[in-house]
Amino acid sequence: MTATFDATTDTSRSDAPRAGVNMDAVAHFVTRAAGVTLTLAGIWVWLEPTAHAGADLVAMKLAVSLVLCLAGFMILQEDRANDTFEVEIDLVRREVRTLTGRGRHRKVAGRAPICDLSKAELRDNAVQLKSADDDVLAEVSLTDPDVRRSMLGALRDAGKL
Repeated sequence: MTATFDATTDTSRSDAPRAGVNMDAVAHFVTRAAGVTLTLAGIWVWLEPTAHAGADLVAMKLAVSLVLCLAGFMILQEDRANDTFEVEIDLVRREVRTLTGRGRHRKVAGRAPICDLSKAELRDNAVQLKSADDDVLAEVSLTDPDVRRSMLGALRDAGKL
C-alpha cells in the first residue's frame, strides 16, 4: 500500500472564509465620524479660551460655529436619509416585496403578488418585472439555471410570460 501526500496547496481557489473589509460599513463610520467631529468643533469654538472677546471676534466665532455645526448636522442627516429600495422576489409565496432601510432597520414598503403584475419582459438573461401601472419594479439577472427555471416557472404559472 502506498500513501501519497501533496504538499502544494492552491490558495487561489480556497473555499475558506475570508476576513474581508465591508467598505459600506467603513464609509458609514467615516461619514458619521466626520459629522460628529464638525459638530463638536462648532461647539469647541465657544469653549476655547480667548484673551480678548470683542464684538468682531464674537461675530466671527458665531459664524464659524454655525457653519461647522450646520455642516456636521447635514452630514449626519444625509447618511440617515440615504435609504435605498430593494426588491425581494419570493417564489414560494409568489410575491414581490419592496424593502427600505439597511440591516436591522429593513421594512417592507410594499407587496405585490406575481399574479397582479403586468406582463414580464424576457431579455437575453434577464427578466424585467413591471407593476400593474407599468412601472419597472426590478430587472432580475437569470444566469443561474436553477433561479432561471424557478423564476420563469412562477411567471408562466401566473400567466405573465
